[in-house]
Amino acid sequence: MEAFFYRLIINMKLILYNLVLISFLISGSRVDTIIINGNKRTKNHIIRRELLHEMHSPLDSLILKEDIDRLYNLNIFSKVDINVIDNTYYVDVVESFSIIPDLVIDYSEISKKWSYGLGIADMNFLGLNQTLYIGGAFIGDKWIALSLDNPWVFGDHISFSTTIFSRNSDNPFYYFNYDEKYFLLETGFYKGLSNKFKFGLSYHETNKNKSTFSDDFYYFLNSKPLDYRYFNILFDYRYDTRDLYKDPLKGVLFGLDLSYSKGLISDNYDITRIGVSLEQFFLLEDNHWEDLVLSYQIAGFFKYPKFSRLPFYEYIYLGGEEYVRGYSSHYDELTPNFNKIIEASNIIYNHIELQSTILERKNYGKIEFGIDGVLFINSGIGSTYFNDFSLDNFLIGYGFGFKFFTIGPPISLMVGFNPFGQYHIHLGT
Repeated sequence: MEAFFYRLIINMKLILYNLVLISFLISGSRVDTIIINGNKRTKNHIIRRELLHEMHSPLDSLILKEDIDRLYNLNIFSKVDINVIDNTYYVDVVESFSIIPDLVIDYSEISKKWSYGLGIADMNFLGLNQTLYIGGAFIGDKWIALSLDNPWVFGDHISFSTTIFSRNSDNPFYYFNYDEKYFLLETGFYKGLSNKFKFGLSYHETNKNKSTFSDDFYYFLNSKPLDYRYFNILFDYRYDTRDLYKDPLKGVLFGLDLSYSKGLISDNYDITRIGVSLEQFFLLEDNHWEDLVLSYQIAGFFKYPKFSRLPFYEYIYLGGEEYVRGYSSHYDELTPNFNKIIEASNIIYNHIELQSTILERKNYGKIEFGIDGVLFINSGIGSTYFNDFSLDNFLIGYGFGFKFFTIGPPISLMVGFNPFGQYHIHLGT
């Protein structure tokens, strides 16, 4: 009996000790106040609304890390740190350059030519995390654009964006010149942090210049309407659990894009588009490589009606930076049979990438810079009708490259190879 009471007293002491220890830890690691430092232009409420850590509660290090990621994802800070000292949640940020001159130097893999121009972007317009852009190219593909995007106007990420775009360009496949005009209004909202919805209305107009029709394609081009005018209804859904949008280490991105275009000229055909994609990111533990990330994507893009009834600007080209690297998106005289495979209106595409840090990203004042190396394998199938895919049209490419991280989205420089002994260099974002 004495032994029983002795063990009971010891157990009660241990329980009391643990309760006191837990109480001490909680009282020593609470979040009762938020102090924000370093934001000279960004409004305080833009930062505070991204913070999910509850006030007057014990410190949760996982939520603290997520708060850092959410502030990075605004793409207006080059550095974000959060520390808790004396029950105070200190949020320290370094703002990136907000107003960025845009020296437009663009190379099109499809048209095989350069375009030059000027623009200016305000990535944090009025300090409200809005993006305002105006710019254009005046040599090569001539275009001008004006856009305003506010990703969170009020409510649960209720957004608003608008774009006005005009271009005069050449079709590199059928050798004609055309004018294009585009106007977009878009809004959206969140449901939770991972479910993101967008809805849009747009107007799209293209006018082909008949005087530029080449002799080789004159009758083919003349068989289609010279002018296209469409009113478009757009829907976009994203399920997004990525930690960092700019360069994810882990998470899933699922996308569903639906749109319907109503022709406003009697000779036009209505167009239905469906896009589905799934991308996953996995952080691999490795003793020799830092931040080794494996990513996989599978996607499909489908259009109705069939290829022969679609406008030229609805054609998809399976080679190039956007899809199967290792092939040109332009007609290749060395392998002319590729042309009928690469030009399509429907594709199924996938890629696998292995990415690791070469030069660790660091903050240099208001600019972050770093370099990652990439190994990739990608493949795809194109078709001219949504239910007519054939393995005879299967393309596979592979290679290596680099991603350069600075202001804005990463810039990629990839060298792609294909089984036919060709290689192509792809530059893009």
